[in-house]
Amino acid sequence: MAAPTVDFDVRGLLDAQQTLDLLSLPAAKRRRLLNTASKRVRTRNRKRIGEQRNVDGSPFVPRKDGGKRKMLRGLGKGLQVVTLTADEAVLGWRNRLVARIAADHQQGRPETMSAARMRRLGKTPDYNAPSSRFQARALLKAGYRIRSGKRWKRPSLGWIQENLSCGRAGLILAKLAGDTKKQRWQIDLPARAVLGADPQDVGDIVRTVLQQTLNAPR
Repeated sequence: MAAPTVDFDVRGLLDAQQTLDLLSLPAAKRRRLLNTASKRVRTRNRKRIGEQRNVDGSPFVPRKDGGKRKMLRGLGKGLQVVTLTADEAVLGWRNRLVARIAADHQQGRPETMSAARMRRLGKTPDYNAPSSRFQARALLKAGYRIRSGKRWKRPSLGWIQENLSCGRAGLILAKLAGDTKKQRWQIDLPARAVLGADPQDVGDIVRTVLQQTLNAPR
């Protein structure tokens, strides 16, 4: 699956007179114009990702574990101009791994993860951190119990998060499930539109930058 991109092909964004004005510029100036326009769209996309909204303005599907930490922030930071000529610019990701992750999120397809891949992405968990609400729920679903005097009882989500570290919760969960340590696992991703732009908005930006370029001192 191809990674999502925003393609600035000025030939389809300007009217006849604007196209003539653009073509009157030297190639170097046309290239700078497209670079400036694409970076403005990049800024808008980064802002939207920070606001956790899809391209159409709807909110991202929330995390399954109910966590409030913002999602996909790394994708916004890695967004850049990947192709630039005097006639066209493309906004996307140079890093192939990040581009693939962006495609997975854009379309909402399952993502295969591994410990090595998480390390490359800087996502190795802090095993000494408190267990997450997601882990607590998984433990209870797997039948986790704690001793209370001579009896065993079902703890609360809060108790698990306060008393078990991330690493400890993971080990207990694996033991309850009878799992050996997995080298690869699948994560089901809901669709979150991480990159995109309305063609009219892109055209407005290109026309604005063109006018600024034409009005700039020679």
